[in-house]
Formats: sequence, C-alpha cells, structure tokens
Amino acid sequence: MLVLASLGSWLPFAVVAILIVLFSLIFTSRYQQKRKRDYFVTVTCSLSLIIALLTASLLPTDVILVSFMKNSDGTFKEWTQNQTTRDNIQQYVEIGYYVLYGLVIIMAFLINPFFFFYYEEKEEGEKISKRICSAIKWTMGFLIFLLVLLILGIFVPQLATLPSDNSTSEWDNVKYLINHFDSSRLQDSISFAIFSLSIIGFFLLTVYTGYGSIACPLFLIRGKQNARLQHEAIEEQHVAIQAQIQAIKNRYPRHVTMPSREKRKLEDLEQKEMVLNRNEESIKIVRRSFFFKCRYIYRPVQIIFGVLLLLLALLIFVSLLLSNINKCIHFVNFKQIFAQGNKTLPNPIDVALTWTGKFYPVNYIILSLLLLYIIITSIFGLQQLGIWYFCVRMYRFSRGRTKPQAILMLCSFMMFIVVAINVFVYLLIPQYSIYGDQHYAVKEHNGTMIVKPCTQYVTTDQCQMTVMGRIILRFFYKVWFFGAVYFCLSWLFLLMFVGSCLVKIIRNRESNIQEFSVERMLEDEDEDVPLIQ
Repeated sequence: MLVLASLGSWLPFAVVAILIVLFSLIFTSRYQQKRKRDYFVTVTCSLSLIIALLTASLLPTDVILVSFMKNSDGTFKEWTQNQTTRDNIQQYVEIGYYVLYGLVIIMAFLINPFFFFYYEEKEEGEKISKRICSAIKWTMGFLIFLLVLLILGIFVPQLATLPSDNSTSEWDNVKYLINHFDSSRLQDSISFAIFSLSIIGFFLLTVYTGYGSIACPLFLIRGKQNARLQHEAIEEQHVAIQAQIQAIKNRYPRHVTMPSREKRKLEDLEQKEMVLNRNEESIKIVRRSFFFKCRYIYRPVQIIFGVLLLLLALLIFVSLLLSNINKCIHFVNFKQIFAQGNKTLPNPIDVALTWTGKFYPVNYIILSLLLLYIIITSIFGLQQLGIWYFCVRMYRFSRGRTKPQAILMLCSFMMFIVVAINVFVYLLIPQYSIYGDQHYAVKEHNGTMIVKPCTQYVTTDQCQMTVMGRIILRFFYKVWFFGAVYFCLSWLFLLMFVGSCLVKIIRNRESNIQEFSVERMLEDEDEDVPLIQ
C-alpha cells in the first residue's frame, strides 16, 4: 500500500515535471529575439522557470500525500498508523522543497544577476573579459545581500516569543500548532531568504496576477477590434499624413530654403508615415492569415472559455475576500493572524477541493489547474503591462523580439511570483493547503463518534499537516512580520483585481497588431519583420 500511495502521489508530479520542462523551453524560445538568439540566455531562463515551477508543483503532491494517509472515517490507514512512518514519507517532500528553494536562491542572487548585467553592459567593440568583470562586480552586491539575509535568518527566528496576550481563546486555538514547529537554524536561514524573496514576489503577484487574472478572461470574452475597421482607420491616417507632407513640400520647392521648424515638422511627419506603413503592413498580414479567416469558428469557443475563466477569477476573488474577512472577524493582533483560517464564513474553493478529495485524481487536477491559472495570468499581466520604473517603461515583452536583459528580467519576475504562489494559495485556501481532505473522529458525550474535517483549530494528533503548511506556519510564527505583510498585500491584490476589471471594461478592445509608435520604431529599427499579436 505504501508503494501504491507513493506512486499515486509522485507519478502525477513526474508527468507535470516533464510538461514544465517543455513549457519553459518553448516559452523562453518564443519570447527571445529570433535574430540574436543567445543560448546562454535560453538555458538560464529555462532553468529559472523550471526550478520555480517545480517548487509550486510540489504543493499538489504534498497535499495529496497527506490526504492518502487517512480513511474517510477519520482513521489512519494501516500503513500510516505509526507517526515515524508518516514523518519518513513527508521527509522526501521536505527535502525536495529545500533543495528547490536553495536552487531558487542561487538563480535569483547569483546566476540571473550575472547574466543580466553581462548583457546590460554590452557595447560595440567592448571586450568580453571587461563585461564579465563588470557583471561580477554588480553580482557581488546581490551576494552580499544574500549573505545578510542568511545571517539574519539564523538569528531573527530564534528571537520569537509568545504573544503577550497568549491567554486569549484565539491563542488557545492555535497553541497546538506551535508545538509542531521545531526546526534547525539552517532551515530557518533558508526560509528567511526565501520568504524575503517571496515578499517581492507577492508584491509582483498583486500587480501582475491581480491585473492578469481578470484582464485575461475579459480579453477572451471581448475579443479584438474589427480588423477591417482598424485597417480603414490606418489608411485614413496615412492619407492625412501624406497630405500634410505634400502641403509642406509644395510650400517649399527645392530652390526655396525651408525653415528649421518646418524641417523638424516634416521629419516628424515622415517618421509617422513610416510607422503607419509598418502598422498597415501588419494588419494586412493579419487579414490574410488562415487563423483570421477561421475566426467565426474559434470565436464562440473563445467566448465560452473566457466565461469559464471569468467564473474562476471571480471564485478566487470571493474565496480570498472571505478568507481575509474571516481573519478580520477573529483578529486579535498581527502576531496570530498567520494561523487564523475559515472559522465563520465558508470558503468556496476550500469547500470544493475538500469535497472532491474523495474522487482522486479530480482534486489533484483542480488544484493543479488553479496553480496553472495563476501562472498563465501572471504571464499575461507581465506581457500586457511590461516593466516600469516610476513612469518610464524599462522593458516590454513581445514574442520573438524580447531583448536578453528583458527576458532575464521576465523570468526572474516569474520566479519570484511562482515562489510567492505557495503563500498565496495558503491565504486563499488555508484549510485544504494544510490538511487536504483529512478528517478525524471525535467521541461525543453520548458516546457516538462524529467525523469532522481537520482545520487549523484542531487539537489532536489525528491530523497530519502538509510540509508546506508546516514551513509557512512555522516561519510566520517565528517572524510574524512576514505574515502581517502578506495579509496586507492580499488586500492590495483584491483592490488591484477590482481596479483592473473597471479599466478593462472602460478601455477599447485590444488591437489586432502590436501597433508601432515613433519611439518604438527607433528602438527596433534593426528589426524588419512586422510584429503581429
């Protein structure tokens, strides 16, 4: 039975791991510049995504493994009667988490910064050795920051103390969990570094995933602009620009000196004409494409798929909102907020996943699809918004045209976001992410046995926590500030979701092409192929 349970948990993970490798390679190759492809960038970005996605994909395996340990009547199965056996089974998952977390730290603080600054310092005629030295110099700053985090991680969690108001009933509810939070200083050090990265990732998640989770379904439902009307609008602009150019040339024949102000105006008009030429060429290619001609076939499917994703997005919004309201209802102080789950208001996703636990592998598929949706919408948000520094766009992400620095930044952002997903899932579905669909039996005063679901408020050894649940709760107990920050950021995610929904409804539909501007054309003047969405 132990072998069968292990296969049931790890075989889906192996399949998902293969899909992750293929997705990472295709994603990196699709976004990287085609004419100036660099295989070091391809390998580095692919590894970053693979490591981060594998870390997130361990969560369904972790949850399914503890769910397999119990029967529906609340008793442990024969092969998990011994606590030592259960701990040994989970030890492999814990090792997997910390190994992947260690690799994430190496990629985030060493490998990715080195290659980013290596390509950022690239200039014509500059020696490779000089670029390497410059990249190492900048990477040393990240290394020093990492060492500071690791040293803080050794000592800060050891300073954790019990809340001063630990006599409250709310504290009594979670006191049982604390007794299971033993850890080594090495684990605390790695956790401190990872959760520090995760705060950055969670902020990125609130912005890009908060936007993408609602913008992606609305994009599928609303569709793109009418290509014919868009083509006609470009042609009208083209005719107007040509008329202005011809008017200036008629006023100043060759033998008449043109004032500098008129020269600048003529140059601006000619640049705008070049931009319109590229946009017109792109829209013509779109209208001639086979995919465009099949729009009446795929468009209904696209709308149905968009509606389903919209329902999922609203379900995520409602579940996170109810989870946060639950914490507010039973709020004592921020030191205890990490362990407060669904005690008053029901959580739709939590309830659905717990109910589907009896229909394996339906629960595994649903949880995996939830993670996949968060990842895909994060990519959509990154592609739509790009990376900004205050009011200046640093990088934009376009298929087949993304510069090496931009693709490295994109993969680093995705790595931060994916690392934060485990915390986001805990805030979204606290009960299921900690105990899966486990139940336990309790004897009432009249002698009857009642089966109850395992929750954060359970005070019995009949429930086995997931490894990720133990890592998160243990760290949030020791460094409560992180749990408070995540809770506040989850409210920011909800605000971003609502704001993005309003913006997408008010704004015009998406263009059929990635329209060029004068500034973008000057940036991409080395590229001759028109870019089509």
